[in-house]
Amino acid sequence: MSDVLANDVRVKYQKAFDTIRGILEAFPEDKWLVAHGDEYYIPSRIAYHLAEFIDGAVAGGFKDPDFKNKLPFGDWHHSTAETLPGKAALAAYFEEAVARATKALDAIDDESVTALLPPEMARMGATQLGAHLGVMRELSAHTGEMNKMLIENGIDDVWK
Repeated sequence: MSDVLANDVRVKYQKAFDTIRGILEAFPEDKWLVAHGDEYYIPSRIAYHLAEFIDGAVAGGFKDPDFKNKLPFGDWHHSTAETLPGKAALAAYFEEAVARATKALDAIDDESVTALLPPEMARMGATQLGAHLGVMRELSAHTGEMNKMLIENGIDDVWK
């Protein structure tokens, strides 16, 4: 069996990772911990969620029942500007998560991508491909939020 599907999945993840990396690089340091319109939309918070989501959903961290307790900066959702990581610390965690995710993605093939998901994962889709598409939706939603915040700061959006 060819790996045409698996290769497509890998390429799209790498493009998503490159886009997020570009946003992290472009984001102004002085706006990193500043709420944008609503206290939820702190760039560090959204970027942290992207990194931990990649680490959990793509790299396989979700398989560890203690994954959320091991996150380097605590619970992203309830973090505040005072508890969220600075840009350099977040970028380092992002790169670690991407390295783990890339290793996990290197192991997929067309057979695994088309495999059925276990019933307890039905909310993610019927197949692994469905789960990957769900992850892409999540990454895209938050990439859009980050890009909107870039635009609010007078910087062009990033799309790789």
